[in-house]
Amino acid sequence: MGAIATSTGSLRIAVALAAALVLVLAAFASLLGVAVGFDTCTGGDQPGPSAAADREIPARYLTAYRTAGRAFAVPWQILAAIGAVETNHGRLDAPGVRSGVNRYGCCAGPMQFNLTDGPPSTWQRYGVDGDHDGTKDVYDPEDAIPSAANYVRTLLRDADGDLRQAIFGYNHSHAYVNDVLARARDYADDISVATDGCASGVDAPAGPADIRAAQRLTAPRAFRTLPTWGMAGGRAPQPVDARIYTDVIWMLRRYHLRVTAAREDGHSTHGDGTGIDLVPADGITQGVWDASAGQLAHDLGWNPGCAVSGVRPSCPLVPAIQFVGYDGYPGHGSPRTCGGDCPAHLHISWASGCYGTGGLSAPCAWVIAFASSAERSAPARTVTEQ
Repeated sequence: MGAIATSTGSLRIAVALAAALVLVLAAFASLLGVAVGFDTCTGGDQPGPSAAADREIPARYLTAYRTAGRAFAVPWQILAAIGAVETNHGRLDAPGVRSGVNRYGCCAGPMQFNLTDGPPSTWQRYGVDGDHDGTKDVYDPEDAIPSAANYVRTLLRDADGDLRQAIFGYNHSHAYVNDVLARARDYADDISVATDGCASGVDAPAGPADIRAAQRLTAPRAFRTLPTWGMAGGRAPQPVDARIYTDVIWMLRRYHLRVTAAREDGHSTHGDGTGIDLVPADGITQGVWDASAGQLAHDLGWNPGCAVSGVRPSCPLVPAIQFVGYDGYPGHGSPRTCGGDCPAHLHISWASGCYGTGGLSAPCAWVIAFASSAERSAPARTVTEQ
């Protein structure tokens, strides 16, 4: 665990600047006649507390989590989930919660900041005087919770918005990450945004995709590299065709998925950047697969009866998609059908004039994508064609 020392004046300035930016954006949007959308991490549109949150979290702590979430633009439910796992919101009767350090000799307070991993320690780096009383007290939730928000904000930025990676930075345990995410879902009254990623706005689709409508795109004929948070297991970011970039980002966020392969050499249907392989972001159990990759496959028109084909006319696929490889297609699928030499994954290929390309190739003359987003007009980053 850890945290930059932030003075009271600096904190107030940061909050004021954030508020001013929101007002400027709102005013600009009104001039254009459009609405400014906020994702979970901007602090502008966070979910409310669920009945479970109201029941399980002391009122003082719940207020502190939500206030810190808004002030530091991080999901309050993640802060609350961390507080629950670390110390049961300060109620754990153990060394280091209200005084001293924990049994490992390092961490203290309701959010278990590391006091010994310096200098400067995590607490020294990220601790803030949340209640403006002139002191930073690691045992005081009014200071510890906004300090945790300050720390999580940095972890999210360093992880390009990947919540799993950020939480792993807080405590290096995959079991811990899963526990925090599960509790965050319980605490938010809107599960659809409870554990969304927090990447910067450039990577966020402008709105929900209309997957049953499609458009044939001839430009830009370029590739665009996926964000780091969108890749699975620490893989280096790979590019996709710029014309499907927004579709891919929407899928990753909406279905909590990560990419194991995009445009790469020697991989059938991946060479032109219109095919991707996906795995769940939230775990490896069959239930997680069914709720993420499986749900996306169904929504795109795949069904078990057509799985051995994966293409039209056997599968009633939506217009933009040419092939879905999932349970029942050789070498593809969830743990239900894949294991050993069959690495579990969902494959999706967009309809294009270059479908099936294995070696690296230039962008195809045309690609069919979801008719969904103004963000598609953002500049594409061109990569060297091979």
